[in-house]
Amino acid sequence: MLRTVILLIIALNFTKPVFAQKSSDIQDRIIGSAFKTLAKAFVAVTDINKLKEDNARKIINMDEDKFRKRYAKVYEVIGNLPARIKSVYGIREVMSREEAARSIKILDKNKAYEIIDVIPDKMIADQFRQYLQKKKQDIKNSNLAEQINQFWNKVTGKFKKSR
Repeated sequence: MLRTVILLIIALNFTKPVFAQKSSDIQDRIIGSAFKTLAKAFVAVTDINKLKEDNARKIINMDEDKFRKRYAKVYEVIGNLPARIKSVYGIREVMSREEAARSIKILDKNKAYEIIDVIPDKMIADQFRQYLQKKKQDIKNSNLAEQINQFWNKVTGKFKKSR
């Protein structure tokens, strides 16, 4: 995954501004395809039943105020999904914890793949660019030694988890 992110960053930084619109569309497709592939791979290797039960339980047990705040942030992203998908899965701007948990519980791998496929590449690319901007700002606000330590801790933590 890290290699994919690095390749995406390189692709974003070395495109020619002369072809800005076309380049932006191509970048969006590259980013969207990469993340869709990663998302599908995650779904393929994940115990989807355990994942959806765990997340539905977390939502049900969540404090109402905390749920409202988190759902508002999530809706900023999922609110841009195609209307058909929002309708099929009952996604609305205001949902109760029970409704959100029910929406999660009806998912299976095929439905997850369907949702992944219909997410517009531009939507994924925009989220990725926002993430990069935030990381760039975080880097500017921290010192180099701290950044190296954080990176190393992430790498060694992932290595330990994979064992």
